[in-house]
This record gives sequence, C-alpha cells and structure tokens, in this order.
Amino acid sequence: MYPVRSSFGAVLLLFFSATLAFAQGTGDIVGRVTDTSGGVLPGVTVTAQNEATKIARTTITSETGDYTFTLLPIGTYTVKIELAGFQTVSSRVELATGDRARLDARMQVGTVQETVVVTGDAPLLETDTSTVGALINEKTVQDAPIPGRNIIRMVQMIPGASEGALSSLANGTRPDERRQTSSVSINGVNDVLNNQLVDGMDNNERTIGTVGIKPSIDAIAEVKVQTNVYTAETGRTLGGIINIITKSGSNQFHGTAFEFARNDRFDSRLFFATTKPIMRQQQFGGSLGGPIKTNKTFFFADYEGYRQTQGVPVVITVPTLKMRNGDFSQLSQIIYDPTRTPRTPFPGNIIPADRINPIAKTYVQMYPLPTAPGLAILLCYRTNLRRLESIACQRKKLTCLYGARKLPACVPNYSLLWGSVCSDTGFLSLVV
Repeated sequence: MYPVRSSFGAVLLLFFSATLAFAQGTGDIVGRVTDTSGGVLPGVTVTAQNEATKIARTTITSETGDYTFTLLPIGTYTVKIELAGFQTVSSRVELATGDRARLDARMQVGTVQETVVVTGDAPLLETDTSTVGALINEKTVQDAPIPGRNIIRMVQMIPGASEGALSSLANGTRPDERRQTSSVSINGVNDVLNNQLVDGMDNNERTIGTVGIKPSIDAIAEVKVQTNVYTAETGRTLGGIINIITKSGSNQFHGTAFEFARNDRFDSRLFFATTKPIMRQQQFGGSLGGPIKTNKTFFFADYEGYRQTQGVPVVITVPTLKMRNGDFSQLSQIIYDPTRTPRTPFPGNIIPADRINPIAKTYVQMYPLPTAPGLAILLCYRTNLRRLESIACQRKKLTCLYGARKLPACVPNYSLLWGSVCSDTGFLSLVV
C-alpha cells in the first residue's frame, strides 16, 4: 500500500515540477536585424505573437544582430521588431512543423510610432535546414477527399512515397484483410521501417511496425513527413519520419460534426449472392475547441465512431441433402467399409444410418443447406462487425495522451480511445 502511494506521489511531483516541453509540432523563427547601411543592430527587441492564442515570446538581438525563437507551436505569428529611434518593423509568418523560418529586417531611422509592414513569399531555396520532406497542411487534410478518412492515404501520395508491396501485413490488400491500410513505403524502403510520431511522441506499433494510432481527420492540424537527411532528434530509421500534428484550441470556439453512411437498400445484389447481403456502415463524430481562460488556457476535443455490419458472399462446397443421411450414390468414388478386411464397399455407396457416428451426425447438421442444384454449391454469408471509437482533447502546452485499443482474435472489431490534455507547467503523456 505505502510503496504504491509513494510511487504515485513521486509521479505527481515529477509532473508538476517538469520543465516546459512541447510534444506538439513546433518550428523556429530566426533572423538578423540591420540598419539601412547594412550594419548589425544589437539590443533590438523582437516579439513573436501567436495570432490564434495571443501568447507572445520576446527576445533581444545578439551582438551580431541575430535573434532566434525555438520550439514555437505551429500557427501564424506576428513578429514585431522595435528599437528606440527606428521605425517599428512588423511581419506575418506562417509556421509549420519543422520549419526554420528566416525573417531578416532592415530598420529605418524614425519614431517608434512609425511602423513598416514587411510582406514576402517563402524562399525557393531553404538555407537554414538540409532536411528533405513534405508538408500536408490543414487545408489539404480537411478539404481533400480521403478514402475512409484514413490520413495514411494522403501520406502515400507525397513525392517518394507509395503503399508498398501488395499483400504485406500493413497495407490491407490481402484477400482476408479487413483493416484500412497503414502502410507507407518511402524511397523504396520496407513499409515497416518508418518512424511514426504523434505530436512528436512515439506512435510506432510494435507487433508489425506500422502506425499505432491514427487520429481522426478533424483532429489533425497537419502532417510533416521527412524523407531524407533527418534531423538529429528524429533520425534512427531507414524509411521516413511521419509526424501527425493534432489541433489545439484558440481564443475562439470552433467545432465540426459529420456522418457518413452506407446501407444495402442503396446497393445492388452481388453477382454470386442469391439474396442481397446486409450492409450497415456509419462513420460519425465531431470536434470542439476553444478557450478555458482567454490568452492562457485552451482545450480541444474530438470523437469519431465507426460501425459496420457487412455480409460477405462466400462460395463453398457442402454436403447435399442425400449425403447428410449417408447416401453417396451420386459420387463415382467407391466408399468402403473401414471395419472389414478385405475392403468391402458399402452397397450402392450408401452408409447405413446405424453406422454413422452420432458426433459426426451432429457436426454435419452444422453445415448450411445447399442453395443451388448439383453436387455441392452453396452461397452463404459471413458477417463481420467493425468498430472504431476515438476521443482526442488538448489544452495548450502540457499534453496528456490516452489511447486504448481492443482487438478480438477472429473478427476485426476494435475500439480506440485517444486524448490529450495541456498545461503551462510541464508535459505528461499516457498511452494504454
């Protein structure tokens, strides 16, 4: 009892005293401040403010006029550069996961009240990082038609990526497979050799080696995929680095709701089916994010459910009505009495009723009856039930992740619970 309490208290102490760490996608803003003659300006005040949350960070340029903001959460920032005797310079920067945006400023002599607004396009050549990769931004994630709302389908479309070899354990193309694809082959490397991340945290499934948890589309802010020359904190794999970044709340309330449905009433009968197989599929959910305390604490929550009941036509061979009673006269193959020596065939290929084992008779009754004439054709249905449930919630800066998944042995039914909680004091994550 006492060791458990002590351990739990130690965990709480570690949690509340932890230094600030970000599991979400982050980027950097760097730059150099000079005057109109090109001379560097030390001691300049530079402020970067997130437009969604109004959270700001301030720094001072060094003796060489350089400044750096690291580990900034992704989003749109207003960067303001101020120095007494010079006009204030203001610029807007879009920051995505892994970005190292450069914003150099040339200040003109003037009063503090005068402001120069700097606008520009992203550079064609990235000079501050050598990492090669692709970014799937929020607009693409939300607007692109993604089959099954499976974000992996979008990752497979980036340059250098594909679904990989057919019938692998991960890509869902085997005839007996019911799962959605989780396979991505980058630069021709095996599809199980990627490093999967969610908000920078480990998301590798240990059994096969693919993605562990796939957040709902409504919970994804962007996906950063590194395909070559990885940074030191993410390298360790022969494939790619796939980092799924989840959304965070802001000073405004935003929410979504959706449902997709399929029903056999709108489907035609399959060619091999004598009747129309059952088909009931629903994919539904929603999300909500907003402020808990304006300019300080925010939340985001997401839920997605998946329900499917589907009849699958299967053509199999079963005993005819005569065979179920021991009459194999329709067969050309001779059936012998196994208890006699030398072998003696059963008259007319008919096994007497008293010679049929009771256990075998009970077992035969479990076979479905034929639905077509001839020697052995049956059309029957196998019903599979598939479930998916996911919840994701966030509060800015401290992230607590909870996930749970249940996989029965035979039928691909599974449940997924996902969540994260954030605060200013530290970082905590939990996946079950």
